[in-house]
Amino acid sequence: MERNYKLRIYYKSGFQKGNLKREEFFSTKESMQQRYRELFKPKEYALNPTAWERINGEWLRMFITSAA
Repeated sequence: MERNYKLRIYYKSGFQKGNLKREEFFSTKESMQQRYRELFKPKEYALNPTAWERINGEWLRMFITSAA
């Protein structure tokens, strides 16, 4: 099963604040969006996860909303 979606999750405090903490991979857009909504914090705008989709072997940033 291909995992064509990922979330990049960032440190929210400490000396690494804003740096990449980890990546989580998903096989469906829906499962990625569900996890995004779990992690999203409106007051931490710049430190929220970023969503990515693999298209033709290249990771491209997606823009999704936190609304359910």
